[in-house]
Amino acid sequence: MDLPTDSRVAPRRYRIGVALGGGSARGYAHIGALASLERHGFAPDIVVGTSFGAVIGALYASGRSPETMHREAAAMRRRDVFPYIADFGLHKGALFDGRRLEAYFDAMVEGRTFEDLVRPLVVVATDADTGERVLLSRGRLAPALRASASIPGLFAPVVIDGRRLMDGGIGSPVPLDTLRDYDVDLALGIGAGMEAEDSRAIRAARRFLGTQVGRRLHRSLGQGEGRNVAARLGRALAYAADGWLRDGPDDAALHVHTRPPIHWLNFHRAEAAIRAGDEALNRFIPRIRQAMAAGAAL
Repeated sequence: MDLPTDSRVAPRRYRIGVALGGGSARGYAHIGALASLERHGFAPDIVVGTSFGAVIGALYASGRSPETMHREAAAMRRRDVFPYIADFGLHKGALFDGRRLEAYFDAMVEGRTFEDLVRPLVVVATDADTGERVLLSRGRLAPALRASASIPGLFAPVVIDGRRLMDGGIGSPVPLDTLRDYDVDLALGIGAGMEAEDSRAIRAARRFLGTQVGRRLHRSLGQGEGRNVAARLGRALAYAADGWLRDGPDDAALHVHTRPPIHWLNFHRAEAAIRAGDEALNRFIPRIRQAMAAGAAL
């Protein structure tokens, strides 16, 4: 006996993961990108973030809508940020210690833990002593966000589970390949200007590292074995250089360059970055639909 078929059965829904890259104030572009994804029915199921991308990802994963984040960011001024992050850190080989930054993040996420979030979040950091990528997905959010945003020389590393962690953007400017370890059908990387293709500073650093003097300095810093502050900072800078020398995400076809037209310290120009993110993602929507139609499974 033939069983009746139901033509009204809903088509399979694809699971989408997004990887949000670093970029400091340029990372506001991620708000516009997330708004565009939601508007087109592609709200992500899991978010991976590094540096400022981790901060935006944490706010989104906590349940804040892109519209709410847009309003909050548009009202932000530099004077609203810097007084809350400036604490002496030269004794740790950095301009700032980072404890105030952690408190700032803790207030921003209202003391949440990863377990409190409404959608999964993975924060990417870098081991300051080995250069290894470290994925954080449990416990308090604020220390993880502080670690992922601790740029070598600017903020001191953060100790989590016995490891000294720093800026996740060093090894993963856009941590797209991280999503391959999770249950997603389509992985989308969103950059905010910290990739070599979009950053004049990083392109200049790559040119210097290609010179004999640059290679010698890079090798010397990376091979230092001292445990003092200067040696550790040198290794951290060498790991950063390693990241700059990489070509970027493995799958450029699913990497959106938002190219926000602002400086990385322009926290008062969030609107311009958000608009750039929204427009870049809008232009990318046909590529996403094409991947879905082809049954993309990454």
